[in-house]
Amino acid sequence: MIRLILMCCLVAGCTVGKPVTITKIKLVQPAIPTALLTCPGSPIVPAATRQSQVAEYVAALWRAHAICYDHLAAVKQTLQVPLITR
Repeated sequence: MIRLILMCCLVAGCTVGKPVTITKIKLVQPAIPTALLTCPGSPIVPAATRQSQVAEYVAALWRAHAICYDHLAAVKQTLQVPLITR
């Protein structure tokens, strides 16, 4: 009988007055525009006879690279932002 009384006292001592509320965290998948998921194709290599044609080709390559680099940077920035809603 004494054991039963002691167990009741021990169990009663472990109860919490108020229940703990657990906040659910909802993960949100960011929407990446399809325009950022594509890159322009490489320009066609010209049959260059002048240095100005080579320079135009190199400039076109640089522009295509810059666009792709900017798109990748925008996607990276979008994915690094913590998106937590409650």
